[in-house]
Amino acid sequence: MASAPATVTVTYFAALADRTGCRREELDLAVATVGGLRAAVGQRHGADVEALARQSSVLTGDELVRDDEAAIGPVVDLLPPFAGG
Repeated sequence: MASAPATVTVTYFAALADRTGCRREELDLAVATVGGLRAAVGQRHGADVEALARQSSVLTGDELVRDDEAAIGPVVDLLPPFAGG
């Protein structure tokens, strides 16, 4: 089942916030899916940022979604991989 176009509010964390130059923005998506979100991030901010977004965790509501075909809600958090120890 295809998802319809949507406007979503995206919050970026850590390296994604640094590379996009913003903490939060609205994006118009052709399809409201994880893959659609990552493609829109790439269109707005370039291939390097899209590559980082493809490695990032996507939270929509309280749910972690990974599959590019998974539907997303109107508010999304993108969390890049974190180093720790």
